[in-house]
Amino acid sequence: MSLGLLAGLMVCGFVLLLVSGSARMHGWYVLACGFALAAFAGLDRLAPDGSFAHWAALALLLWAACRLEFARQLLRLSRLAPRLDRVALGLLAALALAALYAAIETRLPWIFRVLQALVAASTVILVVGALAVRRRTPWPALLFCTGAVLMLAGVSAAHLPAWGDQLWTPGRASLAQAAVIAELALLALAAAARIRDERALEARVQALMSAPGIDALTGAASEASFELRGAEWLREDRNFSLMLIGLNGFDAVYERHGQAGGDAVLAAIAQRLREQVRADDMVARLGPDSFAILLVGSPPRQKLAEMAIRIETAGARPVTYEGRLLAGGELSMGIACHPGDGDTLTSLLEAADRALAHCNRQRMGPTYAFAGELGQRRRAGGVPAARPRE
Repeated sequence: MSLGLLAGLMVCGFVLLLVSGSARMHGWYVLACGFALAAFAGLDRLAPDGSFAHWAALALLLWAACRLEFARQLLRLSRLAPRLDRVALGLLAALALAALYAAIETRLPWIFRVLQALVAASTVILVVGALAVRRRTPWPALLFCTGAVLMLAGVSAAHLPAWGDQLWTPGRASLAQAAVIAELALLALAAAARIRDERALEARVQALMSAPGIDALTGAASEASFELRGAEWLREDRNFSLMLIGLNGFDAVYERHGQAGGDAVLAAIAQRLREQVRADDMVARLGPDSFAILLVGSPPRQKLAEMAIRIETAGARPVTYEGRLLAGGELSMGIACHPGDGDTLTSLLEAADRALAHCNRQRMGPTYAFAGELGQRRRAGGVPAARPRE
C-alpha cells in the first residue's frame, strides 16, 4: 500500500508540473517520490547483506537531496531568506558527497547514521526558513512545517539500523515509510497552494494593468485619473485639498536594494497612503517618486496637519522585502486648498509644489507646509531663506 501511495504521489507531481509549467521545482518533487519508492521497495525486498542492498540506502540519500532542493524552491529561500538558503545549499552539497560515497560503501549502519543526521539538520533549517517566510507564503510554509514535524517524528520513532550494526528486517521501517509518505503528501498540497497563490497574484496584476486609470506598480490612481477627478471636482465647484507628497532621496533606495527592492518600497508606501484616506478621497502616483492625495471637503488646518504627521510616520516605517527590512521613505508634503490657493488644477499643483519645495529647503521644522501660509508670509514681508535639509 505504501509503495502504491508513493506511485500515486509521483503521478500527482507530474500533474502539478503540467499545471504549473514549472519543471524546475516540481521535477524535484517527482524525483523525491521516485527515489523514496525505489528505496522502500529495495529495503523491503533485499537482504541486508546482499550485494545490492546499499543501493536502496543510496536512494534514500538521493530522496533527501531532492526533497531539500524542492523545499528550497517551494519556500523561495534564495529570495526571501538568503542566509538560510546558503546553509541549505551547504547541506545539499553534503548530501551529494554522501551519496557519492554511499555508491561504493556497503555498510548500511554508517549510511543510515549520515542520512539521519543530514535529514534532521536540513529539516531544521527548512523549518526555520518556513517560519521566516510565512508572511509571504503562509500556506506553503504552514503545510511544509506540518509535514516536516510528522516526518521527523516518524523517522525518529522507526527502528532503523542507524545506531548499531543490527541487521535490517523487512517491515521494520513502516513508521518511516508512513512519515515520508505523509510529508510528501503535504508537500504536494503546499505546491498546489503556491500555484493557487501565484495564479491569484497574476490575476490581480492583470486586473491592475487592464483597469483604466490605475498605476500597475503601486495600485494607486494614475496621473490621468488624478487629472480627471480634479477637473470633475472643479466643474462641480467643490471644496477640496491637494496634498503633494515627495520621497526625499529615493534614488538611494534603488541604488542600495536594486529595482525590485525600490519597487517594493514604493508599493508599500502607496498602500500606507491609501490607509490614511477615506473612500471618496484619491491617492495618485504622479511621478517616479511622487504621490498626490485629493481630499474632498474643507478640513481645518489642524486636521490636515495631523494627517500629514500620520502619513510621515507611516512612510518612515521599514518595509519587509525578501526577509529583510528596507528603510521606508522620508516624506515631504506641500498642501494647497481649493479655492483659496488656486482655481485650476494646474495652479493648485504649482502652489502645492512651492510648499513642498519650501519643506525640502528647510533644515528644521515640520515636513509639511501649507501653500496659503507661505503666500501670507510673502505678502507680510517675504519668506526668509532656509538652509537645505541634510
